Amino acid sequence: GVNHGFMPIVVEAVSLEDYLTWLKNKINFDFNV
Repeated sequence: GVNHGFMPIVVEAVSLEDYLTWLKNKINFDFNV
């Protein structure tokens, strides 16, 4: 998606646990839509 280029920045900015939680929520959102 549009934000793929931003993902590495997110990984740098947050803890891995927080990133995985965000990623799981994003994936669930994408599939639900």
